[in-house]
Amino acid sequence: MLQAIRDRATGWLAYVIIGLIAVPFALWGVGEYFGGAGDIVAAEVNGVDIDTRSVHQEARAQRDELRRMFGGEIPDEFDDEGIRLQALESLIRETLLRQAAGDLGFTAASESVRREIRAMPVFQEGGQFSPERYSQLLSAQRISPADFEDDIGRSLVMSQIQTGIRESGRFDEGLVDEYAALRNQVRTVSWRVFAAEDFDRPGVVDEDAVQAYYEANPDEFTTAERLRVEYLQLDPASLEEAVELSEEDIVEHYRANRSRYEEPELRDVRVIRLADEDDAEARIGELHQRIEDGEDFAELAEEYSEDSLSAPRGGRMGELARGDLGSSTLETVIFSLPEGMVSQPVRTDQGWYIIQVTAVEDARAQPLEQVRDDVESDLRDRRAEQMQIDALDDLMSLSVEFPESLEPAAEATGLEIRTTDWFTRDSGSGIADSRSVRDAAFGERVRERGENSDALDLDDGSTIVLRVAEREEAELRPLAEVEDEIRARLQAEAAAEAAREAGEALLEDLREADDWAAAIEDEGSWTRSRELRRDTRDGDVPDGLVAPVFRLAAPGEDGPRLAGLTLSGGDFAVVALEAVQAGGMQEDPALRQQARDQLRNAYGGAEMRAYLAWLESEADIQRFPENLE
Repeated sequence: MLQAIRDRATGWLAYVIIGLIAVPFALWGVGEYFGGAGDIVAAEVNGVDIDTRSVHQEARAQRDELRRMFGGEIPDEFDDEGIRLQALESLIRETLLRQAAGDLGFTAASESVRREIRAMPVFQEGGQFSPERYSQLLSAQRISPADFEDDIGRSLVMSQIQTGIRESGRFDEGLVDEYAALRNQVRTVSWRVFAAEDFDRPGVVDEDAVQAYYEANPDEFTTAERLRVEYLQLDPASLEEAVELSEEDIVEHYRANRSRYEEPELRDVRVIRLADEDDAEARIGELHQRIEDGEDFAELAEEYSEDSLSAPRGGRMGELARGDLGSSTLETVIFSLPEGMVSQPVRTDQGWYIIQVTAVEDARAQPLEQVRDDVESDLRDRRAEQMQIDALDDLMSLSVEFPESLEPAAEATGLEIRTTDWFTRDSGSGIADSRSVRDAAFGERVRERGENSDALDLDDGSTIVLRVAEREEAELRPLAEVEDEIRARLQAEAAAEAAREAGEALLEDLREADDWAAAIEDEGSWTRSRELRRDTRDGDVPDGLVAPVFRLAAPGEDGPRLAGLTLSGGDFAVVALEAVQAGGMQEDPALRQQARDQLRNAYGGAEMRAYLAWLESEADIQRFPENLE
């Protein structure tokens, strides 16, 4: 929520906010949340700053991707600090690539940008690019065509340099055959599994063994320290729900901000555009003269304009409002031309233009009843925003001024003091599901000194301050409580050891026999001559068997390769690798292409990593990870 307020604190509102919080924030040095000291720099790459806001945005994107990858829950090993640092490195690499692309002269041709846009399904109707849909969608998002095309151009440039580097990772075509033969290899294997559960003999573990294991491994039987914390949570959604508006409030806001609810002046515009080449000025002048001589503007635009989005429609760009264009020069001309007039040739950084305003629709006020929902939403947002600012100010100032209690902050903000369930340093539920919450709770300030925490931003946009309510120390569980657990563990280890010994005894007999197959006494316990691939996942193939089988050396002329393998759950397998057959890529072109693609990705990735490492070694990079805290 702190970041959300900072993002919205612009213009006059920014100065109001700064005035409200200047004194307490000056004392605690956190005024930068509201932009008072400008963006905080997380890194500098060859003189180009990467601000902390960008890093936090990238970190949020990476967290969202991790949640998708792991079914909604981010594993504990991905801590917030690590994600932030990874986000910082990603932005450093992106900046290095962008700078390299500029130094190497990579550019996106206008036609390439247009071709990319025309291929986007979102701008198509019936499988064909629709200029009307393109204009409507950009207008709805208040994005000018020029800005959108610039963004697409930058994306194409980044794609160009990355593709070029990856494509430089070349390899000999003969390697495809070798890799495909290895990757798609088939191994013929026989095996017998000695299941640990068949050797489970209750009572093989005596009391002395249990006692010895307990004393030797106290950490395994020590409970994790647990905390319960009480906290205040400032939630923007709940604040917005608490806003009450009267009819008088709505009418007053509408009257004070009537211009915000006007339909803007719209101008229907046609253009002829020529790229800024050597003869462009002369050609645009000739076209202007032909229009002056009476030739049809739309026909000339369709034939000569180099703007592929508007040319097919006779140069029509559609209805434009102020701010829709990225070019202030064009906008000045368009909104100063009388209806029906044709401009003189105009030069911009996009090329030469002739402009015709074909229709003008004046700005007009909308009755309150037509815009009531917008007025009410705007006013509700503004009131909720002010409530957030006031509540956040009280929450932060009073939790610091009275570090041993949340009561003063609760009374000032009207927030309820809540209490979590028990949680450990490694796991928790509710707000304690957040790594940042657990880290703060177990930090010295909160856990040891018993003080309130700093304000913490959660992923849902809310802000909390917490303190320890109860603490349960780590303690060694009594032997009587864990005795059965130890005995079961030792029995499982004894069973696994017995299975291994039985398997190794059989393995020794088979190695000493002249004919290993003839030495098999219990044929029914064997799986014979199965063909396995690296991706075999059949249910009758024991877990953990395939990978080690493919690590065995190929059998020699004297017979199969015999080996013993420890499997999951303590099982032990005796295997006989009978034959190794190269992958059949000639018979299956798809497997050969798969091998080629995998090699291309591997070599391309290696080239990219090497190039980025070289760029970094040549660059002047300063990192300020402490600013991400």
